[in-house]
Amino acid sequence: MTPERGEWSVSQGARLDLRNVGEKPGFPVVFLQGEFDIETVPEIDRFLRRSFGPLFYKRHIVLDLNEVTTVDSIFISLVVGLVRRLHAERKELVLTRPVGHVRRVLSLVGVPNLVPVYDSLDEAVTAVMSDSLPAIPPVFSAASAV
Repeated sequence: MTPERGEWSVSQGARLDLRNVGEKPGFPVVFLQGEFDIETVPEIDRFLRRSFGPLFYKRHIVLDLNEVTTVDSIFISLVVGLVRRLHAERKELVLTRPVGHVRRVLSLVGVPNLVPVYDSLDEAVTAVMSDSLPAIPPVFSAASAV
């Protein structure tokens, strides 16, 4: 199933958007914006199912976090659950461009030890499209990306 570009607004100003990034035909990337907590995190799962179909976990997934302002333990739980399901299918979850509070939370709970986190969206998409994702996630610093 080829995902369609779509935008989905959820409560509290959080938004999800799907766009193709990279060389033609491009790779679908899910862009998150706003706060993702107990009320809005379930929308990520719904968005993935609506965009990619019920077997969305049988493909690599890239989540761009550049415009996410807040995450909590429910978001971290979603990430861990996605990783578990994707790894069972030999697929990867890739996170890109976290900043500020989100970057610190990811670092504190050790997400970069489990999931590749890239500071560049292009670098992440290239790694996924060329099927050259690292066996060991790239180095990640809790300090904001430059």
